[in-house]
Amino acid sequence: MEKTILITGSNSGIGKITAEYFAEKNWQVIATMRNIEKAGTLTVHPNISIYELDVTDTQSIENSKAAILNDFEKIDVIVNNAGFGCYGAFEPTTESEIDRQLAVNIKGVMMVTKVFLAHFRKNRTGLFINISSIAGLVSYPLASMYVCSKWAVEGFTEAISYELRPLSVRVKLVEPGGFKTNFQLEGMSWSHDESMPEYIEPTQKTIESRKQRQPDLPDPIAVAEKIFEAANDDSDRLRYLVGDDAESYFAKRKEIGAEEYLSETYHNFIK
Repeated sequence: MEKTILITGSNSGIGKITAEYFAEKNWQVIATMRNIEKAGTLTVHPNISIYELDVTDTQSIENSKAAILNDFEKIDVIVNNAGFGCYGAFEPTTESEIDRQLAVNIKGVMMVTKVFLAHFRKNRTGLFINISSIAGLVSYPLASMYVCSKWAVEGFTEAISYELRPLSVRVKLVEPGGFKTNFQLEGMSWSHDESMPEYIEPTQKTIESRKQRQPDLPDPIAVAEKIFEAANDDSDRLRYLVGDDAESYFAKRKEIGAEEYLSETYHNFIK
């Protein structure tokens, strides 16, 4: 029997690639996004259905759920993918930037999970796959808000697993490193304030280094493949790292310890 997967933030990046990948594997894909006019090529695939869903608007989530369950008898997997990165030094970060980062990356995951949980609880089956990041396991400079949001997703996912396991509802985390998607450029906002010149040079250097690194990043199809692996893994495995950089950063932090890792990362940052 065909399985059905719902993916938030499907209009671009990992969300779009994952929607296309699952559709090619003969899954029924519910591709959700804040603006369905940006669905692009997803509209032409027979296995993909497009729905409007804004993860920062609970009523939008409720409306989307009603429309989806009117069209689909059952959802098997939900991928909480929608997200963005608020980068830069923390001091010049505005309150509105803080609110948006938390609303999309943390509360968005929580509210999609909360709204759709009744469907999984009723069926006594279902899987949430939350897209975290290597930033959910290690920190790095000029990313306090993004790191905060992903560490929260890690903790939320791990903690909720205890109460959902007796319902036969599972949760998993996929933790990508850097991949060649529009997230690296368009999916990031950078805090900036001319009245705080101390932060300007390191911020500009970091932005430039990310731009230079972009062409050498690996193909994001690997993330879609890892999500597919997680979706088909019936074990209680919680975390799925993906990307050589993610695996090496996490392994190094475990090997040398958190304090030494922080010290080494700091010295590399100030060079």
